Amino acid sequence: MNVNLRLHLLKQLLNFPMRLLDKFLPEREATFPQTQIAQKMYRRMYQAYHLEVSQGVFKEIGKFEGDGNFLRMMNVSRKILFAISEDDRYYREWLGLLVILAHEEYVSWLKTVTPAEIKFWCRAQWYVSPDCLSDEALGQVKDKIAPDVLAYYLHILARPHPKSQ
Repeated sequence: MNVNLRLHLLKQLLNFPMRLLDKFLPEREATFPQTQIAQKMYRRMYQAYHLEVSQGVFKEIGKFEGDGNFLRMMNVSRKILFAISEDDRYYREWLGLLVILAHEEYVSWLKTVTPAEIKFWCRAQWYVSPDCLSDEALGQVKDKIAPDVLAYYLHILARPHPKSQ
């Protein structure tokens, strides 16, 4: 099956249930360290999303809404994660493990990724390339370029606003 068709069908399959779940799932306040960390991560993702919408990346339906599908998916994942993790210590442990492992895997990847891999993944994913940098120069700044490899420019949009610090 064509990749674009498969992606379109999957998105269509998810859009309606996400709309219902987002509407009916209750909000939960994060009280445990695991959910508080996740809450801060989601806030930063929402910040990046709203900046993307303000730049016209998403088809605007309303002010700062975008097309709503990705926003609803983030809302639903957050609501489900918080609802279960706040009430169930076992799920809370797994959320804590996810946070720890994500950090460790990022640090490990950063130590082992080569300049050639950085160039390859930038070209493959984002149609840009740091080819103008020598491997030596890229190796010296790979910790600064690594977020671009994984999230293109979204990590810049998710930086904490100076007023919120």
